[in-house]
Amino acid sequence: MTGVWAGVLGVAAVAAIACAVAAFHPPAARSITPGKARDASWRTFTARIPRRRVVVAVAAGGVVWWGTGWPVAIIVTVAAVLNVPTLAHGHDARRVIARLDALASWVRRLADVLASGAGGLEQAITTSARTAPEALAGEIETLAVRLRTRGLEAALRAFAEDVGDEATDEVVLALILRARAGGRGLVDILDSKATALEREVVARRDIEADRAKPRTDVRAILGITALLLTGLVLFAGEFLSPFTGLLGQLVMAGIGGLLAAAGWWMHLLTRTRRPARLLGVTSRIPPGTPKPRRTPSTAARLEAEVPR
Repeated sequence: MTGVWAGVLGVAAVAAIACAVAAFHPPAARSITPGKARDASWRTFTARIPRRRVVVAVAAGGVVWWGTGWPVAIIVTVAAVLNVPTLAHGHDARRVIARLDALASWVRRLADVLASGAGGLEQAITTSARTAPEALAGEIETLAVRLRTRGLEAALRAFAEDVGDEATDEVVLALILRARAGGRGLVDILDSKATALEREVVARRDIEADRAKPRTDVRAILGITALLLTGLVLFAGEFLSPFTGLLGQLVMAGIGGLLAAAGWWMHLLTRTRRPARLLGVTSRIPPGTPKPRRTPSTAARLEAEVPR
């Protein structure tokens, strides 16, 4: 029974520490119902974890259970195997950079097709979809198909929703305003936007190159710690005997919680933050909810960019 109570108290301690850490990080504003938000968050979280990593985490938990019999150690091991690769590699930042680079290439290609006079905006989008960058190939090809079924503006708004960042929103707004107002100058706007995106990609790559150094140090520290603990369990188990009791499990839960808090803090400091979306907000709001006000400066700037 002592081992069971140790496991229960260990789980409770880890959960309490996780709640304390989450309290210092206010949740983002939700524009959909809480139930749907939880389902979407859970699907997003599970989709980001490869199945192979889940199998490795379960196997590692089984090995730890066989070697130590400590329930808190199992929880810490499984959580570490699932989350440490994400925290220490920065895959999210590389994905954002790749999509920004693809967006810049597509905007440049779209401007070139329009400048060649090979057709109107819809024809240029369809033509550019044939050589779309790999990171956005699916979204751009879907945009070309929607042009024939939904019309230009609806297809562009759906494209912005599929990509889901403010850089795409700005490009889509420029294209929509051009389609509404008519006139010339869209090629210059797209060229300017492509240049700005390319500069942002270069800047983000430089930032990620600087962030790679501390991430390498973190991976080295975690690897040394894991090897040290494995060696102690296999060859010097008497040094870890104080963790066998209830108090030892509580102490282990506290140590695991501190490590989790430190890892999450590092993730908050290094994660890629994107500005607020300009499009796609009202589509997530339940019926009857007042529409949010758009920032006047953004709308005025985009209106001014498109000649009438």
